[in-house]
Amino acid sequence: MTPPTELSIVEDSQGDDDSDYSFEADLARHKSRRAAFKIELENHSQNMSARRPKRKTPTIKAIAASSSLSPNQHSLHDLHQTRPPLSPLSIHESSSEGDSEDDILAFLNPRQRLGLSSLQTTAPKLTMADIREKVAKNKARDEEIRRAQRLLEESESLNIKDQTRPSSTDIGAYFKSQEGMPAVLNVLNPGSEKSSQLPIWSFFSGAAVAHHIPLDNLYASIRDSSCTSAFLGPSDGEPDIRGFLVSGAMADCLEICSSTLESPLRQLLLDAVCLGGDEDISFACFTLITTLHKQFESILDPKGIRRIFELIGGSRHALDPGKPLEAIYQEGDSNNTDWPSFSYSPNWWNISLVLKMLSQLIQGLDNHCLQAIWGLVLRFSLDWRRMKEQIGQVEFLFLVERLLTHFELRGDTLIQAILLEAQASVTNRTLQVQLLGMLPVTSGFSHDFRKRLARLFLSGNPAYTREEPGPGILMGSIVSTLRSKEVRISKGESHAQLQNIIDIMNIAVDDARWCVNVLERDGGGGSENLLEKLIVHLKHSKEAIQEAGAELNIEKSNAKDSFAKLIIRLEAIRQKKRATQTVVSKYFRPNSRQATDNP
Repeated sequence: MTPPTELSIVEDSQGDDDSDYSFEADLARHKSRRAAFKIELENHSQNMSARRPKRKTPTIKAIAASSSLSPNQHSLHDLHQTRPPLSPLSIHESSSEGDSEDDILAFLNPRQRLGLSSLQTTAPKLTMADIREKVAKNKARDEEIRRAQRLLEESESLNIKDQTRPSSTDIGAYFKSQEGMPAVLNVLNPGSEKSSQLPIWSFFSGAAVAHHIPLDNLYASIRDSSCTSAFLGPSDGEPDIRGFLVSGAMADCLEICSSTLESPLRQLLLDAVCLGGDEDISFACFTLITTLHKQFESILDPKGIRRIFELIGGSRHALDPGKPLEAIYQEGDSNNTDWPSFSYSPNWWNISLVLKMLSQLIQGLDNHCLQAIWGLVLRFSLDWRRMKEQIGQVEFLFLVERLLTHFELRGDTLIQAILLEAQASVTNRTLQVQLLGMLPVTSGFSHDFRKRLARLFLSGNPAYTREEPGPGILMGSIVSTLRSKEVRISKGESHAQLQNIIDIMNIAVDDARWCVNVLERDGGGGSENLLEKLIVHLKHSKEAIQEAGAELNIEKSNAKDSFAKLIIRLEAIRQKKRATQTVVSKYFRPNSRQATDNP
């Protein structure tokens, strides 16, 4: 083989400085040297292939490994074995006028160059049945789209119609224009003098001035405390008490030393969490109290708990557990500016901090303290401003969940006491419905507790404070509820209120034992089965809803379906069959013990 020639394209292309340089001559020299280099590389490749030893016969292990490959892997394996090695020139050389167009395209498309197109699996052929199925699915999808478009157009037209309707048109006017209205719909519109008013409850109506943290007294008590004086540095200088408290150093030092704070200082720290003026101080005191919670649990009693709710702005009437909530009646709804405006503005940040603090302290409190917290939290939860703004909702729900958990652990005596207190405190039907809607139902016990409270509100019978009341309690209460005129709702919310009433009735029907031999005596000495009367009332109400659904704004809800399911369920009970599930399953978890008692 001819030894490789030393080629220097750079030197040859530059040439001498005195020679005449032309681009064409330089390009010709490049091509000649390129052709010579290519021939030389091909000769070298042939010599190397001639020296390569012959392939050995494959062993049994290699055959077994090859047989385990998939079809695609077999093809790739054979391709690598049969494909000749790539020439270095095909990889490193740049395109020139001598290169063919096919070579360039093959280099730019490695998939085609490697022959991988033959490895692609062919798409399965569609049968006529597959085509018909796809056509049917497309038609069904198109029909759903057209149906949704029609519903959207109808809803938009209804909204336009509602906007053009005079504002004086309300549910009350509609009821006055109707005769023979079923009794259940009277629940939506009471016939009393307060028919155009809404009940509200204010937890903060008695307070006038927002108090602030007594910082001087707090700092002096910390400085003079025997537990903290050793941590405040030399006595000749004025210590930075605020920094000592806000930085968390005070909580850390007291926790490490297991020191016991004096009772006046503990009370000042509790007050600082409740009062505004310095959020850093309030949060630092909250951290210290939750860190040393056992010291503060020991000083909390019902009187101290009432003081906490008094400091956040609770009125004297609201803090008295022996007095029921007195609802204030006001025209319109809660969004109107005509509603009462009180001079006291609650500090919602501190209120949320107080609710969170109580959640951390209830573990070490006795039953009397838990009952006091429950009663005050219940009254606070129904405040119309808190309900309107939904401020502190997360802390409120967490505190109620913790309370319900401890109620379950403490036994049925405490549960009966708080149920009776709720019945005595919340006598207004609208506020009862609001309270039931706010209670969390995140556990089996919370479902059962809410069910018992709803039955107690609906029947007014203290027998429902017990887990298993006697049979036949609710029938008369349900029929009287159908004739009730105590509930008033905001304009445009009748479908939601009606749904709520149906849900409460479903709760009552869960106790299926009242359906047997429950009779009502009339004036002439005769008797009538109240279950039959209830079914008749509901059927008439369902027909009226279908006729007046547009005016009552009920078409947008599931109230009609709920009525139908409730009627079916009652008729199943009448026939002594297992009752069918209704919308109550969305809100309440069935009690296994009651489910076994149901016929």
